[in-house]
Amino acid sequence: MKSLVLVFAKTPVLGSLKTRLAKTVGDEKALWVYQQLLKKTSTVLECLTHDVLIFFDGEAPNLFGSSFMRYPKIQQQGKDLGARMEHAFAWGFAKGYTKIVIIGTDLWELNAQLLDQAFESLDSFEVVLGPAQDGGYYLLGCKTLLPSLFKQKKWGAATVFRDTINDLKDYSVAFLEEKNDIDHYSDLLQFPELLNLMNQHFNERKD
Repeated sequence: MKSLVLVFAKTPVLGSLKTRLAKTVGDEKALWVYQQLLKKTSTVLECLTHDVLIFFDGEAPNLFGSSFMRYPKIQQQGKDLGARMEHAFAWGFAKGYTKIVIIGTDLWELNAQLLDQAFESLDSFEVVLGPAQDGGYYLLGCKTLLPSLFKQKKWGAATVFRDTINDLKDYSVAFLEEKNDIDHYSDLLQFPELLNLMNQHFNERKD
């Protein structure tokens, strides 16, 4: 069975991402945190046996630098996040993939075992979800295109996971461990290792 990891990522441009985090730490530190998340995600992907495709949003994909260098990249298409995800899943299924999992680049706790678990879950379940602490989800996996999952959602709100579950009443669903995306400074505080690396990096720049 052909399996595919879809990675939704924004190209790292100062002032254009992690805006909620930037309200507390500033644009430069927010960009640095995002770059570390990209590197972490890229390192995890290199451990996988599944195919990987980067769906990027923003400027030229060469701005990713060494992160994701080895993977093909396609620009996201759609008027909102739901439409863009639906397009990405449709692309994958049209290419003959039978298991597709989508992730973002906000999860410092991401690891290869978590992704392998998601694909293994699809052997027994129709859908797999990784719930996020903020009321959304950090991972979605399917064996067939389910358009309803991508419609009539208030993307970015705390209701996304609940509304998605409501759309899946007639499907078998596996759940991964709840994790926390890094969107706000309060999220960053949950990961002292990353916070300390950030402070060390910017303190060294001052010296």
